[in-house]
Amino acid sequence: MEKYVLETKGITKAYKSTLALDKVDLKLEKGKIYGFIGQNGAGKTTLIRLITGLSFASEGEIVLWGKTGERELQEQRKRIGALIESPALYPNMTAVQNLEVQRIQRGIPDKAVIEKTLQLVGLPDTGKKKVRNFSLGMRQRLGIAVALLNTPEFLILDEPINGLDPAGIVEVRNLLKNLNKEYGMTILISSHILDELHNTATDFILIDKGRIIEELSNEELNEKCRQYIEIRSNDPEKTVLVLGEALQTENYKLMPDGSVQLYDHIDEMERIAAALSEAKILVTGLKVSESSLENYFLDKIGGKKDE
Repeated sequence: MEKYVLETKGITKAYKSTLALDKVDLKLEKGKIYGFIGQNGAGKTTLIRLITGLSFASEGEIVLWGKTGERELQEQRKRIGALIESPALYPNMTAVQNLEVQRIQRGIPDKAVIEKTLQLVGLPDTGKKKVRNFSLGMRQRLGIAVALLNTPEFLILDEPINGLDPAGIVEVRNLLKNLNKEYGMTILISSHILDELHNTATDFILIDKGRIIEELSNEELNEKCRQYIEIRSNDPEKTVLVLGEALQTENYKLMPDGSVQLYDHIDEMERIAAALSEAKILVTGLKVSESSLENYFLDKIGGKKDE
């Protein structure tokens, strides 16, 4: 059985003088949930469009389930479900009618799949209500239903929780985890709500300016986003020396803003304060903090949050 659902080899996409993707190499394993993280314009949607055949690479190769070449890729893409940007829906039709059009267009023989899919995404009772009267959150759910209609092996969702309230976000998270667990579905999700991705994904792909800057598992991310003691003082360089000598540790990091992050001895605040005081270091801040996925990503790209 093919281990990788998707491989990209040196994928590059150029728009005139703009390089949207720059030699992207990826391997997505079957049965994982991947969180795809990047700022606006980083290349997330461009790569998703290439994978789903909505655009073509300037250079490089896409491999789906071990198959490549345009004819083979088109066949393999039948095993993919995708929601890219805003869902394409018919506003004057009901949810059932929208899915019936999709079912016929895609040659799915079983009509029962419509009710089953609407139940999955929490839209079982919309009746004769037209999509134009749906809330933004309801439209997002219906878009996810369109992506799930063929019970795909590989599900790709671009900003799937856009417009959902907190309860709706939790429902989608539980849905994705259930699809992954019950069907072994491989899922690629891009989202700006990074803390929610942290709660959903098993693995993470960080992209910036068209390049993959890091790939890591949820376990690796949890290690990097663990609790730490943030120390602010009048002499950061001396502070790290004292920490090393007094606590016999090297598990700290001197940050660009002059603060020090200490990743062990979390329960020994008094000991730390005493050691620094004894060394005649003026401590101006001492607290336990926890790094978020968002902060970790911003640290990696050396930038600020998108406004």
